[in-house]
Amino acid sequence: MKFVLFSMAVALMTAYGGYLYGKSQARVTTVEKQVEVIKYVAQKRAKIQAQPNANRDKLLELMRSGNL
Repeated sequence: MKFVLFSMAVALMTAYGGYLYGKSQARVTTVEKQVEVIKYVAQKRAKIQAQPNANRDKLLELMRSGNL
């Protein structure tokens, strides 16, 4: 009887430990995706700013299309 209770306790602790480990790994993935998005936005911004002499109409067009 004691062995069965001990085995169940070990199984529950192992399952909980696995849950916590998986949860911590998910956070790392989310942070990496956010960094990739920030890099992509910075590259697009630099490309737009490198274009010569953007006038008001062109800037408004880019803003409305979501590129600025």
